[in-house]
Amino acid sequence: MADFLGNFVLALLLVLLLRVLYAVCAMLVRTRDGGNIAFAIALPAGLLYIVVRNPVPVSNWAGLASGALLGAALLLAIARWQRR
Repeated sequence: MADFLGNFVLALLLVLLLRVLYAVCAMLVRTRDGGNIAFAIALPAGLLYIVVRNPVPVSNWAGLASGALLGAALLLAIARWQRR
């Protein structure tokens, strides 16, 4: 049970991190400055390199999948709620 909850929370945090990373990169691109755009491209590429180099072992895939699905559903619900 602890493995499930740990991976569930990890997935929720990863979804939040991806959303924040997307928002930061979008703001950097909107400035139309070449250096900011290059940084907006390099930031996700650098984080992807770190993730590939040092993978985190997943002991319970069901917890990770359910956390990711719940996180995505929450982001979708918040986006729809803000449109109103």
